[in-house]
Amino acid sequence: MTELAYMVREDWGQHGTAMIPHSAVIRGWIGDPPYLFAVTDVKKVNHDDRGADVEAAEFIAPEKADRIVFDIRELGSLEREDKVIDHAVVVLHPYEQRELETIRRAVEADSIGRLFVLIWSRYDMVRTWLDGLGALNLHSGKAVPPSDPLLLAAAEMIQNEDYNGLSSGRGKDAVVQLVRAFASEGYPVDDDVWLRAYFAVGGSFHHAESIEKLVKEMKAGIRHRVKPRYRDNIVEIMRGQLAAKQ
Repeated sequence: MTELAYMVREDWGQHGTAMIPHSAVIRGWIGDPPYLFAVTDVKKVNHDDRGADVEAAEFIAPEKADRIVFDIRELGSLEREDKVIDHAVVVLHPYEQRELETIRRAVEADSIGRLFVLIWSRYDMVRTWLDGLGALNLHSGKAVPPSDPLLLAAAEMIQNEDYNGLSSGRGKDAVVQLVRAFASEGYPVDDDVWLRAYFAVGGSFHHAESIEKLVKEMKAGIRHRVKPRYRDNIVEIMRGQLAAKQ
């Protein structure tokens, strides 16, 4: 199982005052060189473009000879070729859905022993994914507590509708009705809460965007028209099912 850690760039830099000590913390977690950096644009990094990726790489690995830089997309070949990188991989500022899916699948396939992600913004979905998988935030030294079993069971029901898509039809019906049912039981109508649970059960970034949109709309007071999928006491039924398994 891949060990996961991250730091948000704002926390890492703190207005230019904390890059050196925080980079030392990152090195302490990822281990000895060489340092493997997965980036979105290898050309910019290799040609010393003064961008954010280069800056981060230079602080984390001050000696250029210690850096090995490659494209995030190359992680996709690990599963196909049944290979595993035992050395820690540092991913710098991933954002595009295709890149995030490549990383997610590599982790799901246990193709990487240790993965550290430097996140551009605390609001990026990759942070929610990492929190859902129990990643260690190296800034706080803590991981977000795991989702409770009942919420994970609901997330599995949603994920079972992935093949239909979650933005409309049966998939949308499932998301909206389960969020409503859980809200009536005191669970927050919060996209972060639901996405963490969805990612914890193996959900993808593609469908996570639909969940995020629907839950944010519900939080804003929008009433979605959906066809009934579950009984009114679905949470009670699920609670009984979980109790029976214990």
